[in-house]
Amino acid sequence: MRTIFASAAALTLIAAPAAANTDTVEVRVSVADLNLNTAAGRAALEERVERQARKACKVETALDRAPEMTDWSCVEAAKTAALAKVDASQNGGTGMAAE
Repeated sequence: MRTIFASAAALTLIAAPAAANTDTVEVRVSVADLNLNTAAGRAALEERVERQARKACKVETALDRAPEMTDWSCVEAAKTAALAKVDASQNGGTGMAAE
């Protein structure tokens, strides 16, 4: 299950890579310094969410020397959920939980 919570100061990504379905990773994305009503602010938010989602959705491989793999469906789901929560919050919805 991938759920996103956010406050005025931070957006929290919770992601579960498919290969580690029982593990949930939570990362925070700061939004306090962004004006999300501008194109530049929105672009910065999307970049931060993308970067943190990629980190959260890494899947360990069975081989010691093999590079980590990224669960791209996890990345897309985490990004979509995070940005939807931001949009809901900006549109007067209750999509963001207080922390």
